[in-house]
Amino acid sequence: MPTDCSSIDLATLNTAQGVIVAAIRNQCCQWEQDSSDAAADGRLSNAVMVQHWAFAADILASKVRGEFSALFGRALDARLNWSSTNRTVEEQCEPLVPCL
Repeated sequence: MPTDCSSIDLATLNTAQGVIVAAIRNQCCQWEQDSSDAAADGRLSNAVMVQHWAFAADILASKVRGEFSALFGRALDARLNWSSTNRTVEEQCEPLVPCL
């Protein structure tokens, strides 16, 4: 992981989070459906196993979202340099706001 988070593109970070979390959630939904289908077919041990996979994927999606949020916060803090500046909030946000 880079130590200088100020160079991380925030829009790309948000997009990556959305894509990764959506992919995990989609797999979670597929496993839940597979579990339901297996239970309906009488394959109960298979249904339970796949349901556990879905549960684990759901936890993973939450963890990934949290880690991306933390990284976004570190990148934003590094970009705005909150701790070592005497600039106003407007001055700190100036590089983030496009010229009109």
